[in-house]
Amino acid sequence: MPITPNSQQVRHALDTGQFVPFFQPIAAVRTGELAGFEVLARWDHPDLGIIGPGAFIPLAERDGWIGELTTIIVRSAFAAAAALLPSPLTISINISPLELHDAELPQRIVSGAKKAGFSLKRTVIEITESAVSDHPRKARATVSALKEAGCRIALDDFGTGYSSLLQLQSMPFDAIKVDRSFVSSMTERRDSRKIVAAVLGMGQSLGLTTVAEGVATQEQADMLLWLGCDEAQGWLYGAPVPARELAAVIAVQPGRPASPSFRWKNLSVGNLEGLPSQRLAQLQAVYDGAPVALGFLDRSFKYVNLNRRLADLNHLPLEEHFGRTVSEVAPGVFAQIAPFLNRALSGEAVADVEIKGSEPEETFLASYQPARDEAGEVVGISCAVTDFTARKRAEQRLRQFERLVEGIEEMMAVVDRDYRFVLANRAYLSYRLISQEELVGRRVSEMVGIELFEGVIKAHLDQCFSGGLVNFTFRCRYPELGERDLDVSLTPVEMADGVSMAACIIRDVTEIRRLERAETGWRKRIELSQHSGLRIGLWDWDINANTVVWSDETYRQWGFTRETFSSRVEDAVGRIYHDDRARVALAIATVLSGEATEFAEQYRIVRPDGSTCWLDAHGVMLQDEGLRMTGVGVDITGLKAIQRSLEESEERYLLLLNSTAEAIYGLDLNGLCTFCNPACLRLLGYQEPADLLGKNMHQLTHHTRPDGTPYPSEECTIYGAIRDGVPSHLSDEVLWKADGTRLFAEFWSHPMFRNGEPVGAVVTFLDATQRRRAEEARRASEEQHRELFEHAAYGIILAPEDGKV
Repeated sequence: MPITPNSQQVRHALDTGQFVPFFQPIAAVRTGELAGFEVLARWDHPDLGIIGPGAFIPLAERDGWIGELTTIIVRSAFAAAAALLPSPLTISINISPLELHDAELPQRIVSGAKKAGFSLKRTVIEITESAVSDHPRKARATVSALKEAGCRIALDDFGTGYSSLLQLQSMPFDAIKVDRSFVSSMTERRDSRKIVAAVLGMGQSLGLTTVAEGVATQEQADMLLWLGCDEAQGWLYGAPVPARELAAVIAVQPGRPASPSFRWKNLSVGNLEGLPSQRLAQLQAVYDGAPVALGFLDRSFKYVNLNRRLADLNHLPLEEHFGRTVSEVAPGVFAQIAPFLNRALSGEAVADVEIKGSEPEETFLASYQPARDEAGEVVGISCAVTDFTARKRAEQRLRQFERLVEGIEEMMAVVDRDYRFVLANRAYLSYRLISQEELVGRRVSEMVGIELFEGVIKAHLDQCFSGGLVNFTFRCRYPELGERDLDVSLTPVEMADGVSMAACIIRDVTEIRRLERAETGWRKRIELSQHSGLRIGLWDWDINANTVVWSDETYRQWGFTRETFSSRVEDAVGRIYHDDRARVALAIATVLSGEATEFAEQYRIVRPDGSTCWLDAHGVMLQDEGLRMTGVGVDITGLKAIQRSLEESEERYLLLLNSTAEAIYGLDLNGLCTFCNPACLRLLGYQEPADLLGKNMHQLTHHTRPDGTPYPSEECTIYGAIRDGVPSHLSDEVLWKADGTRLFAEFWSHPMFRNGEPVGAVVTFLDATQRRRAEEARRASEEQHRELFEHAAYGIILAPEDGKV
């Protein structure tokens, strides 16, 4: 706010303490931690409020009260800092160019600091370029006195004045401050950005602390971090505050650190250590010591920097590259890489491009990375080139070797001196259930485990790399295969530079070893069973090897001899009767899957001589030496013949039962129907056996007497065979049919015994309806004749054949 105070108003303000110090935070750019405060003068006007220095400093310098103002601000600042600022926080005090020429200034500053008890080592005096250039001799004297008192000196608003670098060099500056006018526009304007970079780079090269003013955005802070700025102040880190608010500002620090990475660079904060000169030296050391050819091209593809390896690849001295384009140095190569260079200039990273060299068979592998400045603008291209010639030749030889390896039926893999897989044939890939792409490049230790690799395999590989032929056996547990016994042969593979690889022939001998171990144990068990004289066949099935060991009885059952049986399970399975195979296979599968604990089946086998044998086989799973099933087999051919005879007898019995005209049904001890023949169903009016089976026959067919009165089962004559164990016969009885009509029947009931105990009865009945009708007719005829005799009007004599009356 522009004001024009008179001398009386100024004097009143100076006397009443209206001029006060404000404190603006200064923070470390890298961490955001508080480094100190810049002291700024403010006029706390009773009517107008806080007035900034732009409204009264020019008046103070013009009217001559700048010295008194400085003394007031400095003493107040020292007092507040001593009371509120913890070590090592500093305060920075601006000195007017006019004051810098005052020989008493150092004494006033020293006196103010001593009175407040604030160390001058924590005090920074800021002077402007114009103060140095106007009266350089007086300025140097004042600055030297302040330095001797312990103060640090900072050159303020650098870049806005007219001082020469010689004057800058001649003054004992400790810090340099970049003017806010450049900082505020550096993210939008390239010229401002380059000025800031130049000032910071100059300060760093002179060993000065660099401070940026007017930092308002995180983007500005990120760029300053990338450029290597040490400290910064501005609205991003905090506005100027009066002394009473210092404690609150200090309590919330650290404030706003710069971002840990930059959107235009794949770099972290840790990559930014060191001054630009140190980074340049480091970069040159990297260039010179890199195991690959490195170079840097500007936007016109001119060589700005390169190492000797790249010069050697181009077949030219190093000095002849600088200032020349790639097309001038290597026109044939440039025609190949020009599209990739243009892609890099557009911001794309291009990696692993195969390039043909100028010499025959020369092959290079090149990568091109866009190089960006602090604003993300592409300013050049970083090149990395590897001589791929020897590797290419080795690959060609390796491909020839690979074609040879593919023809080998045994498992084979090739390992290089870094213990990495180079290739493997189909047999090995199929065994490990892995593709060539998944295997190549992986370390052997990843495939077998670090402990086995270090303890067993590595020493054998090293022996092979020394030129020796190596054979060894080891046991390895694979997640997908389980524990396996492997026999390995290693053969050195010589390339142009000597033995560089080992060819590994691998044989899985797990089944052979397991069979050998099984033979020892199971042979003894089978021999014991044979010596015992048992007619039980023993068998032991190694499921992984799919082989079986038999006892002599088992050989007899199957019709084989030890000489004619191969021990392969598939040869035995082929002898199972074709109608029984699916049932046997299903029973085995349920045991292998864990659904059942025991294999139990009866099946037929067809012996080599054509005869048939019935076996009753039982087996259980064992987990001693791997996955196996052991069991017994019993020849039940004779039992099956007896069973068949019984079945045939039963069939004949059922045929006789079903074909008889008499109705027959069976009863258990509870009076329930156990069987019935067709004649029984027909006479009682039922359709299916299920209509009677399991039903109470008395309640169903015999519940009522002929006269219609109830017939209790306790009195039933039919049930007497069950109740008393004696047969019964009724010639005239009523049975009730399914439709509720009566059936006059004659029946016989006979008890059934098992081991002397009654188990039920067999009931046979006939339809007596016709006989009953004939008897009724006969009785009616007799009654008619009796009536005739008794009421005849004449005498009737019945004379037998002998003539006697």
